[in-house]
Amino acid sequence: MLYQCEEHGYYRGEYCPICNKKGKFLMNEKELNSLSRILAGILRHFPEKFGLMMDGKGWVDLSALVKAIGTERSGFSWLKPYHIKALVETDPRERYQIDGGMIRAKYGHSVDVELDDLPLADLKEYFYPVTEEEVDIILEGGIHPIDRRKVHLSTSVEKAIEAGRVRTDKPLILRIDGEKIKKDGIKIYRASKDVCITDSIDHKYLSKVDESEIQKFLEGKK
Repeated sequence: MLYQCEEHGYYRGEYCPICNKKGKFLMNEKELNSLSRILAGILRHFPEKFGLMMDGKGWVDLSALVKAIGTERSGFSWLKPYHIKALVETDPRERYQIDGGMIRAKYGHSVDVELDDLPLADLKEYFYPVTEEEVDIILEGGIHPIDRRKVHLSTSVEKAIEAGRVRTDKPLILRIDGEKIKKDGIKIYRASKDVCITDSIDHKYLSKVDESEIQKFLEGKK
């Protein structure tokens, strides 16, 4: 459920997490999930299906987006720009960015966009989930985009495990040496608190996270 508190802004849930008051209703859970999927499709994969123009940095006109969704998808004739803004500001995965009257996805694209205006990341290490079948191949050949335009790295072992579980119950985790990468002038961009993106990662920056470290984390989550 998506609400707006007059004093503290947009929030998810029935009551404002700051003042514990019930705000103005904006969207129910079904509408919120449906709109999230539509936004991901448009801003990451197929803006042209909604008759929208995307620039080279991934930006789409917000007003045009709202109009297109209201026209092309039944049940969204009520949609206004503030509904999109509320979704973006409360999105726990920080997938989107609004600047003035424009909106874009910050990661996850299959369309060709350049995201070099995102802030540079400066972490000592990054993490990447792999399956048991592919780990040796990647350790030898490096990490390269597969179904997306950029390589997506996690900022912690925990988030790498979560990402890896989309593909396998027991992901293996690779560690990327952020200090060596920075020294070599390779740029990694911070897309959200949990996700960083780059073009590719050479094998010389990779090492395998010990499985006992992964297991220790998993046991701590039980």
